[in-house]
Amino acid sequence: MFYSLFGLILQLIYVLSITVFNFVRIQVMEQFSLYPIAFFELFIGAASFISGLIGLIKQANRILSFFVMALGILITFLFVFIYLLPEAGMPPPIPLFYSE
Repeated sequence: MFYSLFGLILQLIYVLSITVFNFVRIQVMEQFSLYPIAFFELFIGAASFISGLIGLIKQANRILSFFVMALGILITFLFVFIYLLPEAGMPPPIPLFYSE
């Protein structure tokens, strides 16, 4: 159960960083670049997915492990659609994120 809770705490940090502490993200983006924020979010998504997978393998709490894994995958897909596709020159297929 420790691994699933660790993944849930990572996801809570992710949600807090994009909502309450967004000013810190903006400061880091202005000071350095977009990449530290992007890699931090990718790390949170991958680490929460892996911790959910470990929790599922150890059969601690299956529902919580599936929930943590699903949110980890969603965070990773969000990373791909927000950071990687615009870098490749292809706008994301969600029209709310870009204007023509």
